[in-house]
Amino acid sequence: MHYQNETNYIIYLLKCAIEKETPKTPNTTIDWNIIYQLAKKHKIVPILCFAIIKLPKDYIQTIEHMESYMLMYKQNLVLDANRSYETERLKSVFNSLKIDFILLKGSIIKHYYPDTFMRRMSDIDILFRGTDFKTLDTIFENLGYKILQKGAKDTAYFNPVNNVKIEMQPHLIDMGYSEWYEYLQDIWEKCSNDKHEYKMSLEDFYIYHIIHMAKHFKNGGIGLNHILDIHVMNLTFKPMDWNYIENELLKINLYKFNLTMQALVRYWFNNKNTINFSKEDMEMIAEYVFAGGAFGTKKQQETNHIVTRGDHKLSYRKKIFPNSTIMINYYGEFLKKHKYFLPLYWMRLNFTRLFNYNKKTKQSIHHISSITESNISKTEKIFHICGLS
Repeated sequence: MHYQNETNYIIYLLKCAIEKETPKTPNTTIDWNIIYQLAKKHKIVPILCFAIIKLPKDYIQTIEHMESYMLMYKQNLVLDANRSYETERLKSVFNSLKIDFILLKGSIIKHYYPDTFMRRMSDIDILFRGTDFKTLDTIFENLGYKILQKGAKDTAYFNPVNNVKIEMQPHLIDMGYSEWYEYLQDIWEKCSNDKHEYKMSLEDFYIYHIIHMAKHFKNGGIGLNHILDIHVMNLTFKPMDWNYIENELLKINLYKFNLTMQALVRYWFNNKNTINFSKEDMEMIAEYVFAGGAFGTKKQQETNHIVTRGDHKLSYRKKIFPNSTIMINYYGEFLKKHKYFLPLYWMRLNFTRLFNYNKKTKQSIHHISSITESNISKTEKIFHICGLS
């Protein structure tokens, strides 16, 4: 892997932050600019800063970008406080209007970190039922929010006063991932509830996390936050019924993926050899995670689409006419119910591409054109290791 010393030290600092340990200064020469750039790419600057500020003061003074670390650290403290305030406000409103809801992802897992601000969040994700988006638009408008983005499967609202973003969604995962979508449809029946707030069990929250990870893994890449969440859950979600978790993951073909992610956690944070995976396997997965940043890359996304289709080379025809899974994920429930409209939606997609031909589109074409047979072969190996092929 590129920058091995730097990536190793990042993992060490993350471990120290989560386990409340005081880190030691690196015993090899490392490039702190590389560490900072990787931390920004993976959106982990605040949690990394949590560990860095425990280093000796004379050493801290030599660290490049230290002022930026501290600024993002403080900004995230404020944002976390704002998100907590808005979450409580929304819970009160939803309860009063009898709207069922489930807080998802970071809004839950952050409470298991040593401090809630350490878990980076771009928005507050909320699953809902018992209302529609038109009603939600009015509710959020009355609360001072603006509509930031409206799609076929969710709507994002933004509060310009405190910079809080809320994403409301009626389903836990895109419909195109049909096996996982169907599995998650009965999540409400598995939850406990207090009035209209529903909560998953620790086991079901973990299973949802693995499903969500697998979706991102297949769609372009996962970030260090995803792996760190597993480490935190391993430390704090106790007791856990692992027999239930493994049996459920077997049903949806994610047993091996979970095994791989847990192996990476042990490899990184527990310094343990993995029985079922070679060191080469772990380094290949680790490189995939680091290379993608917090959200994966466009080039890797296109490569993954090729591998998921079972192709062995780039097909511009299949890029112009994506398969039904990709199209349903993009256009939502109507196309899922009326698949015979797929040709019309292909026309809609390509007319949109034609009339919105801009710098972003040119960059996308460049990324697609740069995919090599080696990229495809390597991704095939990674998917095989993870049980996603």
